[in-house]
Amino acid sequence: MATALASAGGAMAATYALSAFTETGDKVFCGDPLEQGYQKCVDQMELFAGASLIPAVLALVLMIVAFTSPALRVQPALRAQTLGYSLVAWMIAGGTVLMGWLPAI
Repeated sequence: MATALASAGGAMAATYALSAFTETGDKVFCGDPLEQGYQKCVDQMELFAGASLIPAVLALVLMIVAFTSPALRVQPALRAQTLGYSLVAWMIAGGTVLMGWLPAI
């Protein structure tokens, strides 16, 4: 159980990092850099990417604690629960980034 949660958390972490902090989102969701409104779209995406750092850091800390804490090493159920919470935090961080890709109001 813990191995599956750790794998899923690692995949979410990689997906989050690639979508939040690379230029692929700018090109895919904001269109051509020469278009009108491109910079407004990029600014909105950067704002949401910054806001998503809060749950992303929480998720990363939970993943690290799940594997380094001596108390969690001896209790597999607690380790799995901590990794589950980490996975939820990764999903919240990814959802926040996706909200930034929505059209500006």
